[in-house]
Amino acid sequence: MRRLITLAAIAAATLGVAVTVDSTSAGAARGDAPTQITIVRPVNGAGYARTGFTVRAEPTGGVDCSFADPSPAAVSPNIEWCSPSAAYAVACWNAHAAGKVLCMRNPRARKLVRIPRLGGFAPTGLAPQRERAPLSMVLGNSDSCSIRDGGTGAIRIDHPQWIATYYCDSGKIIWMRPGDHHLGIFERFPTWSVVVAGASGPISARHVARAWFVGTYTGG
Repeated sequence: MRRLITLAAIAAATLGVAVTVDSTSAGAARGDAPTQITIVRPVNGAGYARTGFTVRAEPTGGVDCSFADPSPAAVSPNIEWCSPSAAYAVACWNAHAAGKVLCMRNPRARKLVRIPRLGGFAPTGLAPQRERAPLSMVLGNSDSCSIRDGGTGAIRIDHPQWIATYYCDSGKIIWMRPGDHHLGIFERFPTWSVVVAGASGPISARHVARAWFVGTYTGG
């Protein structure tokens, strides 16, 4: 996650500007229903998957969770964004099984993957408030969008300083512009909004109908 934040900071410093969501985006959000926020808690504090969640083992490869990089979608501590990007380990818990982590890639599905852990699991707090953002969203037009995990991203031809932060099933992209918080999600109103566009072509504001975050289960 910090890889994306760093790229945005570099872009803002290079341009010497702070970009905010325009009045069109904000006004569009005011007329829509408030964003529904869902918190999924698939793993308990002991590192076990909860009943009702399936676990699929990925025995090859491994992820590095030895640096304290919290998942932006975490509402509980010790949920990490692990490397490498190819593993798409965007929200991982230290598993009870030695040398393993349990990771959730899609909070809309009751599925986890168990991945070998390379090195230790760093104690991790929450991401700074301005960097928190959901793992997944459904927009007002029913388009589903998932958080980007670093790597080489799309470039907006007419706005090369924008950073792609979510990829949507429609092929569209959610963009974070220099100065934006929450990976480009505008949260000032009860209905959140985002800037959606392809690598070229029309740019539009969409409201976020539903957003998914993750936490650790603390019940019995």
